[in-house]
Amino acid sequence: MPGLVVWSLSGQVQAQTSPDDRVVEVTHYQSQARYQYGLKILDLALSKLDVPYEIRSIDYPGLNEARGELMVEKGEIDLEFMSTSREREKKLIPIKIPIYRGILGLRLLLVRKEQHEELQKIASLEDLRRYVGGHGTHWGDLPVYEANGLKVVTSAQYETLFTLLMHARFDYFHRGLNEIWDEAQRHSKQLQVADNVMLFYPHPVYFFVTRKRPDLAEKIESGLSLAIEDGSFEHLFLQEAQQFIERADLKSRKLIVLKNPVIPPGTPPLDTSWWLPEKFQEQLMEYPLLR
Repeated sequence: MPGLVVWSLSGQVQAQTSPDDRVVEVTHYQSQARYQYGLKILDLALSKLDVPYEIRSIDYPGLNEARGELMVEKGEIDLEFMSTSREREKKLIPIKIPIYRGILGLRLLLVRKEQHEELQKIASLEDLRRYVGGHGTHWGDLPVYEANGLKVVTSAQYETLFTLLMHARFDYFHRGLNEIWDEAQRHSKQLQVADNVMLFYPHPVYFFVTRKRPDLAEKIESGLSLAIEDGSFEHLFLQEAQQFIERADLKSRKLIVLKNPVIPPGTPPLDTSWWLPEKFQEQLMEYPLLR
């Protein structure tokens, strides 16, 4: 039986249910466009269970990520999807199937055009330590850079970081595959994507369910497993990510792997085989959280 889906992103209701059917209700707060992929994965997982369901966004003024997570913890909202941490796994139920397949830990470097020739020659962590990166003050992966001996300049304002880079306050701004191309285009007179180099660190993003809904956590985990088995998870992932993977030309780059100190003990290894070229798999075998 198809599910009933209410998405704040589209405003569409899909399918119908009879009054006798018990609908699996799921509430979340992540309605912004950047979360659309995660909601598609949630929809895919629930669609595998052959039960009616409803995915509903809770939204009101002032509902940011910190407030939304607190509401999930209290059971006022059912789930969120965020990068994992020791604290988050203690407060909520983690479904330890990475919905982005680790690709959010892959970073390209945005650099000033006049420094591009120099920075594209970076080939190791030791090389990278000679330079200074830019970083958001409150971003969750900030400890990664400290743990790897990398110097950073921080700002609480996203747009300010581009201004600081253009004024040579730091040398590079690490960005995700799905972010960097539009950002480079917006600042194309002064900035460009560095060739030949990329950074990677384990950065799994999970669905986290309120501890008041263990039944929901079991359903989502079951649906995700079924979607992996029948190939529909990989199909949806590549549908979203393939254009960025191809544009980055990953095979032509040097891979610099960073350790991530915020990953909880016992975190399952990330399987990067859906998107990372095979030539790098042997290199990743040196790191217990990667394969």
